Amino acid sequence: MNRAVFFSRLRLCLLLTLVVAILAGAGYYLHLRDVWARKGQIEPSGGRYFFHRVELAVPSFRQGDDRWRGDFLGPTHNTLGAEGCAVSSAAMVLASYGFDVDPQRLNRFCTEHEGYTPQGWLYWETAAEYEPGKVRKAYEDLPSYALIDDNLSKGNPVIVRLRLPSGITHFVVIAGKQGYDYLTRDPGAGAAKGLYPLKEFGSKIEALRFYEKM
Repeated sequence: MNRAVFFSRLRLCLLLTLVVAILAGAGYYLHLRDVWARKGQIEPSGGRYFFHRVELAVPSFRQGDDRWRGDFLGPTHNTLGAEGCAVSSAAMVLASYGFDVDPQRLNRFCTEHEGYTPQGWLYWETAAEYEPGKVRKAYEDLPSYALIDDNLSKGNPVIVRLRLPSGITHFVVIAGKQGYDYLTRDPGAGAAKGLYPLKEFGSKIEALRFYEKM
């Protein structure tokens, strides 16, 4: 075999290897996109890798704050301090949009506007009417990494439902991400930690809600 034939075949082999590598990489990328976009319970770390830490300007509200922890939720005798994680999370997100709001005022508004079910569960769309025409409930369904990451990339915090080891559900705000780790503002006992990794709850993300400014 002369040198010209040898190098011609070598170039062909290298080209074929490159094509196979590109196709394999494209296939893996499409697989990841499918995983990211798939809706269902997801781990508290994952999705797109964030090379730079993202921290959104979301204020911290504690559902157990002495100023409102004894307030009732809607038509129930459930208190904001005991079961007000949803309305407190909604208040944090709305406040991040510039609304003059806190859990007490949002709870009062939702109570006066039939914003709770008979069980005391929040109607998320009612909370969006706190300042009419400024924000809308955009999503209330199963989570996906793509939905969470896209919102964070646009500077929009999201609310997720977790399940504590006791079996009780709990809502928190995802207000940032570092690497694969989502960072949370917790209206419950973890509020004193500030912005910290969601994975510390030891729970999968069961559900997702988010608002959008109009």
